Amino acid sequence: MHESADQCAVCAETTVVDAHFAQMGSGDHESSAGAAVTAGHRFPESVLTYQRTSQLKIFLSYGHDRFQLLAFHLKHLLQQRGHTVWVDVEKLSAGIDWEEGIAGGLTWVKDAGPDGRVLLIMTPHALRRPDGYCLNEVARAASNRLSIFPVMVADSEPTPSISMLPYFDLRDCVPRDPAELALDGKSAEWKQLMKMHLHDKVFEDKAQRIVTVLELFDSMTAYGVPSVAYVENLGLFPSTDATRPHHHHHRDSRIANARRLLTLSSAESPHTMGSNPSSPVAAPHSNASDPGYSVGSAAKRDVLNGVTEETETEKDSDEEVEQIPHTVRYMFSFDDSCYLLAQRLYEDLSALGFSVYAPPPPPVPNDTESLQANIQAHEDALQWAAADKNGKMILLVTPESVGRPSGVSLNDISAAMAAGMGFVPLVVRQCEIPLSICRIQWLDMSDCLLYHQQAITTSISINEVRYTSRRDQLVTALKGRLDHEGQQARLFSLLSPLSFQLQISKLTQRFSGREWLFDAVRKWIDNPSGSQVFWVMGQMGSGKTSVAARMVETVPEIAAFHFALPEDEQTQNARRCVLSLAYQLTTQLPEYTVFLQSGEPLEEIVPVSSVQALVTHLLVKPLNAIARRQSSKPLLLLIDGLEHMVLSSVTSDGPPPLRPTFGGDADHDPSHECLVSLLPSLIKRLPSWVRVVLLSRDDHSIVTRLQVYTPTISIDRFREQNEQDIREFVKAAVGAPSDHDLFSNTVCTSAMRRHRMPTSSTGQSTSSPFGEIFTDDQVDLIAKRSEGLFLYAVNIVQSIEHGRLTSAQLNTLPIGMGGYLRQFFDSHFDATTYKTKIRPVLEVLCAAYEPLTMTMLASIFNWSTYDQHEITTSFSSLFSVTDDSEYVRPFHTSVLEWVQDIKTAGQFFADVAKGHERIGKWGAYEYDSVVQRKHNDFVKLNYELETSSSSRHRMHVYIVRHVCNHLMQAHGIECMQLVGNFASDESFQLARRLLSLRAEGLESFFHGDITRERSQELLVSNPRPGSFLIRYSARQKSYCTSFIDKIDPATGAPKFRHNLIYHLQSGAYSVLPPEQVTDRTLVFSDLVSFVEEYQRKGILKAAIPRLSPLNREISTSPYE
Repeated sequence: MHESADQCAVCAETTVVDAHFAQMGSGDHESSAGAAVTAGHRFPESVLTYQRTSQLKIFLSYGHDRFQLLAFHLKHLLQQRGHTVWVDVEKLSAGIDWEEGIAGGLTWVKDAGPDGRVLLIMTPHALRRPDGYCLNEVARAASNRLSIFPVMVADSEPTPSISMLPYFDLRDCVPRDPAELALDGKSAEWKQLMKMHLHDKVFEDKAQRIVTVLELFDSMTAYGVPSVAYVENLGLFPSTDATRPHHHHHRDSRIANARRLLTLSSAESPHTMGSNPSSPVAAPHSNASDPGYSVGSAAKRDVLNGVTEETETEKDSDEEVEQIPHTVRYMFSFDDSCYLLAQRLYEDLSALGFSVYAPPPPPVPNDTESLQANIQAHEDALQWAAADKNGKMILLVTPESVGRPSGVSLNDISAAMAAGMGFVPLVVRQCEIPLSICRIQWLDMSDCLLYHQQAITTSISINEVRYTSRRDQLVTALKGRLDHEGQQARLFSLLSPLSFQLQISKLTQRFSGREWLFDAVRKWIDNPSGSQVFWVMGQMGSGKTSVAARMVETVPEIAAFHFALPEDEQTQNARRCVLSLAYQLTTQLPEYTVFLQSGEPLEEIVPVSSVQALVTHLLVKPLNAIARRQSSKPLLLLIDGLEHMVLSSVTSDGPPPLRPTFGGDADHDPSHECLVSLLPSLIKRLPSWVRVVLLSRDDHSIVTRLQVYTPTISIDRFREQNEQDIREFVKAAVGAPSDHDLFSNTVCTSAMRRHRMPTSSTGQSTSSPFGEIFTDDQVDLIAKRSEGLFLYAVNIVQSIEHGRLTSAQLNTLPIGMGGYLRQFFDSHFDATTYKTKIRPVLEVLCAAYEPLTMTMLASIFNWSTYDQHEITTSFSSLFSVTDDSEYVRPFHTSVLEWVQDIKTAGQFFADVAKGHERIGKWGAYEYDSVVQRKHNDFVKLNYELETSSSSRHRMHVYIVRHVCNHLMQAHGIECMQLVGNFASDESFQLARRLLSLRAEGLESFFHGDITRERSQELLVSNPRPGSFLIRYSARQKSYCTSFIDKIDPATGAPKFRHNLIYHLQSGAYSVLPPEQVTDRTLVFSDLVSFVEEYQRKGILKAAIPRLSPLNREISTSPYE
């Protein structure tokens, strides 16, 4: 039936390793892409043919054990199909760091996108805990959201991250008899047994099906996998917690979900394809010269029915999947008092088909084994949920679970944020929502539990009547049909709060020390006659922002906070800051929320008010109007990064340039008001029970504007305390796990904190992750060389963790951050490489007005893929590229500031003007190229404030926003000529107006309630066609567009037009009266969208700015 095993390209080799390195044919994988057989392996004669559409990149994860020959056979087969397979013995040669090699291989798979796969060969040696050969690979693959295809070769326990996946069963393809397994895995007898099994028809057929599954599907949970693989070849993992009685519901629900995946619907009826239902299936773009691949004919009908045809049954199934997202994994976080509710929700959601991890019961008091089981259950739950890209935490909110600083769920929240999970907050007992997730809409379940007071205890039961309705609301929300017309959603939409979840999580992951500073904060809070301002000042790198993040996590009196980040333009916007603070207050103060909702419509206040007016309407008035909280403690507002919010005056001529925040020139800014300058007036008008915490650099512009206050804490003056804090940080960090273990540590910390487990004290020496011993003297040396800068210590710790610095090299450490950067550049870049490759990139990054994406940098420098990889490697210690947005960001802004200072940087000085010139010329070239291809591409962009997920869209918005500023900051006649070209380009100027319109909103064109005559007086100030303004007509009870239609050629007088805009009951706007509006009528969600549409049509061109305060006494919608 098949050729001798001796002719097999794998088995014929003298050793397994030789086989692993064997190349097929000439070694060119593409040359064998169409191979229909491998040496020693033939396909069955009756087959279903299909076209392989792409070359896969496959990471082969296997154990170096007695079964590894099977892995090499699969590798050989995949390579003959033209796929590239990553295996450790080929890639991890001597001298290569094993961890970095594994990470690089998985990154290679991730970069392949839909063509990336991880093929996991499951054996006890590979997956046993805690030292399984493949555990690290599986954990990394799961955290990177890679497609894992488990293949069970010998009985082994899966990790939680893959426990929900079906596995392909190959256990009948290897020796299983106990006598055979007793043989030495290296003996000739065992090797001969393996050869016999791997050349049996059973393995040949199954191996072909594995290859087919890999080629046709990007996930083991894809709809057609059972049809191709055969249901009998697939298996489901038993519960990883089978020994724990409380997990049996979880196990049953997981098996039920997987059964639905693996069961072929009997309701499906085959459709014919052409006249022959069993004809081969070809890819839409097939190449006749490329032979197809095949699977057994028995699967032919299943593939046709289950994969290539869309029956009515399949359509119904798709609709159900949309309603109930089975692929989303949910886990619970709660305090012990909510276990009954969590368990009930788990049972009901599981019965409805949701994938939910069973909530672990509270541990038995004083029972170490029970406590450890609870810790493990929490770790498994977080890892299991985080393995899914859409994983979510169902958070039961109570004072015990989220109350600062000791809420038992706070560390769970931090761990979930670090893993990129979402949240579903359920308020069980009223309390302040954690600020880190206050932007997320929550559901009220406060009436679902009944509390029965007994003699010495309180028993808890479910309020069945209320629970049923609340559960249904939760199910509706999880299905994505939550009613977003509620007040909270309205406030969220109007106030657009900023999220600092990830930043806080990063900043506090390794926080230590600063007890002296927090003691001062606590004394200030406890002092009834304390100052209204607590001002923390420190130089760059002193750790101010980390202190602020820690305050948010641990100081319960903080009701709202804001971080002005150097790399995020929106966080530096005074308007966004005030709106964000206001939204957070609505989540903490019910009375505040009621005041806002009962006052003037926010829809008419927020879009048109200046920053100063917003401060009055959203902060001063409401906080003075509501009663003081029952607590004797003050309510705190925190603002960090004031130095990034200091604005310079700008003119209002034309669309204003936006503020450069990523190393560029700071002389340009869009705002006409400075929040820092407004702070003294704001604080003076706040009630006495509201206080403010400010954090800033020791900057003259800040001190001048806040001269009525004296800094409470100047971090730089506490030299001894700073050194001690840094000493504690270094001592803890060099013995801490590397970043990829941080997630598990956070989980364990959460569990220990949950049950108040004591932490161990440190000894006289500290062990690094690489086994080195750091003495107290060496830790002291790092602390002293840092000169009080935490940033210095953080960089040293990272160098130790990454193997760039050893304990023997500590004596060579420079003093201070400037010395550290100089030493780093000296050791990493030679003069030629720096001048030709590194410096041009630094010049561009210094000149950029916003963080640039890797795609933009590649376009600016015309990099190839290889160039990008080389540059990324060169800059890996200075810059990071975020996976979600591709933004290139420095680990700290000090890097860019240092290279711009010729006195300190010396030969590493970077000329920002050259960076401006390079970006400006690139922007001009890119604009011309796009316009030539598609004239209106820039005009049709959606200029939203939030960043688009499209790299091309972000690139074009950046060009419109900043290219002229770059060219004007550059040197040379050519750049000035390009500025002139943009100034005369009508399409570009329209794009600039649209951008300005979206950034400024109604402020740029809305004049409130003014008469027709007054509007015409304003329009003649710019007497050209297209000049316009929007006003409110009290007589018509409608909005009105007043604009110049044309200029009379005889008299030169402008011809005015006044068109009504109707405010519909739905909240939208239309040029037709409500009674004439139909489903086909063009309506606009807001007035900004209306103006955008008619600017694109060329009817409205130049807005007449409002010069005086807005007359806001206008009517609301006539339907209210």
